[in-house]
Amino acid sequence: MTKSYTEQFDRVNRYFNLFKQINNGKTHNQPSLYRDDVVISFFQHCYHLKDWIKNDPACSALKDDVEDFITNNPNLSICADICNATKHLLLTKPRSTENPSLDINDSVVKLVIKDGGNVPTSIDISVKYAVSTNSGDKDAFELAERCVLAWESFISSNT
Repeated sequence: MTKSYTEQFDRVNRYFNLFKQINNGKTHNQPSLYRDDVVISFFQHCYHLKDWIKNDPACSALKDDVEDFITNNPNLSICADICNATKHLLLTKPRSTENPSLDINDSVVKLVIKDGGNVPTSIDISVKYAVSTNSGDKDAFELAERCVLAWESFISSNT
């Protein structure tokens, strides 16, 4: 079976959609650590799309371009730092100058109780995550959205 970078890009989009559900609100049916795992996984899969592009024989001419693209894109370089910090415990080789930190413990939670008459039928929860950087806090979902758009632009311009 031939592998392609598009498999990883599809995975990025699936995790982005899961992140979107967390951001916008979904039925509360799992412990909070599952939500945290989705957010962390999004940033890891998003950054590692570059490895799939570099290793896809159909994209061999893009090996240097994809690294430069990440370095020169402030959103993807922050994504890279979040990925490496969450994957390795410590960030030892930053791609950005922002020193980003994904603040899971400082997330904002909104509860919506759906009422089926006098009895709650479900509880929806939306969780907002922040990324602390040297230039101020950023909404983690908005950062994720900008990263996906950056990848879409890179892919449409280069493939």
